[in-house]
Amino acid sequence: ASKGALLSPSQKRANHIQSEQKRRANIRRGYEALCEVVPALREAIRAEEERERAAAHAEGDDGEAAAGAAAKGKGRAGGGVGVGAGADRSKKRRKSESEKADGRAGPRSENVVLQKTIDYITALLADRDVLSQRLQIARGILPLGHPATLTDASHLDAQGVPLWDREWNGGMDLDVGPGDDGSEDEG
Repeated sequence: ASKGALLSPSQKRANHIQSEQKRRANIRRGYEALCEVVPALREAIRAEEERERAAAHAEGDDGEAAAGAAAKGKGRAGGGVGVGAGADRSKKRRKSESEKADGRAGPRSENVVLQKTIDYITALLADRDVLSQRLQIARGILPLGHPATLTDASHLDAQGVPLWDREWNGGMDLDVGPGDDGSEDEG
């Protein structure tokens, strides 16, 4: 009746670190998926990438000018050190100013991703309500028994409700097969 050998503290720590890495990777994938799906995020990220490319291109031009100035300064006594060091400091300053503190500031920050996603879903729900109202009005105009007012039995659930009129329950009514806990941690 004994369970397997207990894990050593280092094994427990390694398991914990691995689990935490999986959890963070799943969260990261979720945020990346939202950034691809939500139009406002997609557009903001594209615009940010364009700005970064333009800044990198401009910085490349500035770097060539600074390198030219440093080369000219080398011929002067002591001038090369001061000009070159100043150019290096300036380049480092520009780089640090353009980098994000957590790597996800801007349109990829958690706050922005979540808020834009909420805005997008709210807009989708409002659009759905408008379309549903238009459908009800259109159905009300049609005579009883018109083919457009009938719903095919294959589109009804067990209670006779059309699938598109059901409230989403997060997939809680799905049957999970044996040995399948619904998680996607493998692989």
